[in-house]
Amino acid sequence: MKIFSLIIFFGVFLAGLFFAFKKDIWKAEKKEIILNYAEEKKISESVLKKQTKEEANPENLDEINKKEEKTKEEIEINQKESKNSIDDSSQRKEETPDSSQDFEIKNRLVSWGYSISQNRSIDTIILHSSYNAVGDDPHNLDDIIEREYKPAGVSPHYIISREGKVYRLVEDKNIAYHAGVSQVPDGRKNVNDFSLGIEIVNTGKESPNSAQYKSIQNLLDYLKNKYKIKYILGHSDIASGRKTDPWNFDWGKINKK
Repeated sequence: MKIFSLIIFFGVFLAGLFFAFKKDIWKAEKKEIILNYAEEKKISESVLKKQTKEEANPENLDEINKKEEKTKEEIEINQKESKNSIDDSSQRKEETPDSSQDFEIKNRLVSWGYSISQNRSIDTIILHSSYNAVGDDPHNLDDIIEREYKPAGVSPHYIISREGKVYRLVEDKNIAYHAGVSQVPDGRKNVNDFSLGIEIVNTGKESPNSAQYKSIQNLLDYLKNKYKIKYILGHSDIASGRKTDPWNFDWGKINKK
């Protein structure tokens, strides 16, 4: 009985030592794993800091900034050269007169209010009236063209200023958006397709002046020599009830033949 008890006692004792030893080993392994993880984390953080430091190196930043500044300067130079080129081109267009007739037509070609066309047949001329409704001066040509026509996406082929100067805004060959929903006496619609539009600068409270009537006649004669014109009409003639211009126009002061 005593021997049996001793055997059990030593068995329990040895088992306790075994589990205690195994627990210590597990703790050591766990500690090593933790240390290894911490070390890996430390190394990773160190590498990250090093990369960040390298990326944030003042020398590198200076180089990057220099490249960015150089690129920015190149872009600005290109934009400036492009703008100057456009400005020069626009100035030439505005100042170059059409010398193929006895009076002067200045080109002030716009980039809106028309569609490109080839070999269209032109047999109609439509007279309109325009004035500056957005500024103080009702006769200001720049406001009429840039602040009224442009936002609306419309344009005549020609415009005659209050001083009687004639400007070409759209080339004859192209379809200018000036007539809108309209119809000529022979029943044809889409009048823009076969017509030329001429705007006269005057308000509804005034008539075209003598300088304008003279330029209108000169321009009509010039166009009649180039094309077989069937109709010379007012906007009100092709869009009755919708349009009333040309305002206060004396048809007896021009020769349509």
